[in-house]
This record gives sequence, structure tokens and C-alpha cells, in this order.
Amino acid sequence: MKRSPGIFQNHGNSLQYIALSRAADTAGLPAHKITNAISNGTLPVHEVSGCKCVTLADLLKFKAERAAQ
Repeated sequence: MKRSPGIFQNHGNSLQYIALSRAADTAGLPAHKITNAISNGTLPVHEVSGCKCVTLADLLKFKAERAAQ
């Protein structure tokens, strides 16, 4: 398995998590769009080993919704 900073894998539920500090770069969106989505509850935040993260699936879903607008 390739290891990258800011990426976490939960083997119990097979979800991949991205640290908030890397979410904008991963999604290719401006940071303020990610911040606004978190603030209004569109993008749920999880804590993994003390690091605030979003799931990759939620991030890609958010990106697809933004592209559709």
C-alpha cells in the first residue's frame, strides 16, 4: 500500500480519509469552497487519530455536485 501524508485508510469499513489541509488540493477546488461546505454542513468532518478529515467519497461527491451547478 502506498503511503501519502494526509491520507488515512480505515480497513474496518474500507473508507479513505483525506486531511482537511489536503482536501482542496485533492479535489482541485479552492480552499474557501471546502471551508464553506464544512461550515454549512454539506461536507461532514471526521476525526482520525487526532486529525480532522473528510472521506474521499464525500469529497468526490461534493466536487461532482459543484461541477453540476
